[in-house]
Amino acid sequence: MSERQTRSGRHLQPSRNKKLDKLLNVLIGVVVVLIIITATYVFKWQDDADQAVKEEPVQEEQSGDDEKEVEKEPTDEEKEDLAVEEDKPSEEESEPETSQEEQGTAEESASDNPIVEKVITNKNWQPTPTTQTGQHVSTYDDTSVDWAEKVATVSTVTGIDQSNMIIWRMQNNGGPNSSIATVSTNDKSQMYRVSMEWVDNEGWKPVKLEQLNTLEGAY
Repeated sequence: MSERQTRSGRHLQPSRNKKLDKLLNVLIGVVVVLIIITATYVFKWQDDADQAVKEEPVQEEQSGDDEKEVEKEPTDEEKEDLAVEEDKPSEEESEPETSQEEQGTAEESASDNPIVEKVITNKNWQPTPTTQTGQHVSTYDDTSVDWAEKVATVSTVTGIDQSNMIIWRMQNNGGPNSSIATVSTNDKSQMYRVSMEWVDNEGWKPVKLEQLNTLEGAY
């Protein structure tokens, strides 16, 4: 080998070494970057996982509290209060409308008349207060005060509200101060015949209440 060739070989060897060194440095740099990226991702994933683990028991605890609220059983005192409320009558039940028939001592008796189910009298019945003054004259004009007071007397003794009442007949009952009325509820489930008398300066007073089983032949 000549001296020229030897020098040329020596010259090429350091150049190759430099290229290898440069390539290795680049590869090392890439590996370091990859390691940093991987480490960053791992740490971030670990933080997210830890955060999720911390939050999960709180959510379970809250949902558990909600379920406890829904499924909470009433205490014995609350059960007693509920029972008292259920047994407590409503205003309509606790304060039923009472008629003069129910006040005092009512006496019931049978009747020979087949259309009369029973006869009711009560010595404690009172006249319906009147607004009439002077000489009383019984009238059957349905626009008169006297007629209105007769109807009020019938409503009181039967317990039928005037808005739910059919007056089948109102007539003289044998004298100027005596009257009789045949009435029923609108659905005819209750039927009565009321005898009343006028008391001077006081008003019409019921004297007999007949509970009817039919309206046929009642007036």
